[in-house]
Amino acid sequence: WGISGSSAGAQVAADPVFVGAGDIALKDSTRDEATAKLLDGILRDGTDDTVFTTGDNAYPNGTKSDFDTYYEPSWGQTRLQDRTKPVPGNHEYFTTGASGYYDYFGAAAGERDKGYYSYDLGEWHVVALNSMCEKVGGCDATDPMVTWLKQDLTTNPKACTIAYFHHPLFNSGSVHGNDPPKMKPTWVALY
Repeated sequence: WGISGSSAGAQVAADPVFVGAGDIALKDSTRDEATAKLLDGILRDGTDDTVFTTGDNAYPNGTKSDFDTYYEPSWGQTRLQDRTKPVPGNHEYFTTGASGYYDYFGAAAGERDKGYYSYDLGEWHVVALNSMCEKVGGCDATDPMVTWLKQDLTTNPKACTIAYFHHPLFNSGSVHGNDPPKMKPTWVALY
């Protein structure tokens, strides 16, 4: 996302910045502090700049203690936290019902039994999805999240839409591969 404006002499308005990551906070790691510092340098005061997370936010088990001990000192800074729009990953569900995730993020995480939601940011419609869909009603085309997604996309008036979630349909990594069985119905709805 960049800067938009009109003719010379006119005031230039800044588009919101949308920046984030996943697999964030881990004991004995400084990577979460480094990425938090990077984000802090990107975010601008007085704007709608937004931070997103793509799951596995606090290792090892996504407990409230993991969030308080590992996530809070870095990404939990007020400047970042107040702008964060998270989604859960599989590590959040190592704790029953992802309770640590929902307790930590509160209303910012969406409804407790869903973990998916949408919002508008500048000229974009943003969809935050729970790729642990098997924990919130299923992953198939007629299951709750994909049904909700189809409805959300149908009623969205924005020309541009972006979605984020933890488990990718396509992945070039050697450790974690593609995840087509559960995310394909979501991908098809987005497509």
